[in-house]
Amino acid sequence: MSAETVTTIIRRAVAEQEFRAALFADPATALSGYELTEEERAALTGLTAENFDALAGDLEARVSKVTGAGLAIGFYS
Repeated sequence: MSAETVTTIIRRAVAEQEFRAALFADPATALSGYELTEEERAALTGLTAENFDALAGDLEARVSKVTGAGLAIGFYS
């Protein structure tokens, strides 16, 4: 499993409103340039605006624990 790639995608979706919209509207196209397992692709394809914020917040909390610094990111609606 490529946790680094999934983290990169989530961070990009947080930082780039256009990519985030594309991820929700057409996930197959948005994810086409990334090497993902079928499970990762299915999980990311199943994201909605509602569950994305919870996932991104969980990711930030886990990174904060590991780095002690957290992510300097903003959330876009």
